[in-house]
Amino acid sequence: MMVPANARWVIFATLFACLMLSALPLPISWSALRPSWAMLGLFYWVLALPHRVGMLSAALVGAILDLIEGAPAGGQALGLVISTALLQLNYQRVRQFDIWQQSIMMGLLLALTAVIERWVQELLGFPAPGLRYLYPALVSIFFWPLVRELLRGIRRYYEVT
Repeated sequence: MMVPANARWVIFATLFACLMLSALPLPISWSALRPSWAMLGLFYWVLALPHRVGMLSAALVGAILDLIEGAPAGGQALGLVISTALLQLNYQRVRQFDIWQQSIMMGLLLALTAVIERWVQELLGFPAPGLRYLYPALVSIFFWPLVRELLRGIRRYYEVT
């Protein structure tokens, strides 16, 4: 059994694994269908442990995602910080939702993040790709139950508190 105070590494390891899933190469035609693994992992930890994972974690994950994707610095970081702030303000309510209501909520938060990122890119003069940038938020809705149950099992196994 792991001592709960020493289980902080589990959060970092799972976020790192989610970031690696986000970096896996996919064919260009499938790139819009990639779930937002890192954001789903981050949102799980914000819901599970809002006192340990918050806006600083969101800024770091967003900055790393910007580096991985080669996007203008700060777009995803800003979007993730705002979405995480909204989730932290409402985490007790979202915890009470059933799994599909939570999935829709995660999709809305991911869409908000994507819209903010797109807005930052527009401000910097990058051309708009249409609405294709919202597809990962839609796909992620169906992956939230899997991510939630997997990370919940890991959190309980290692007694992360």
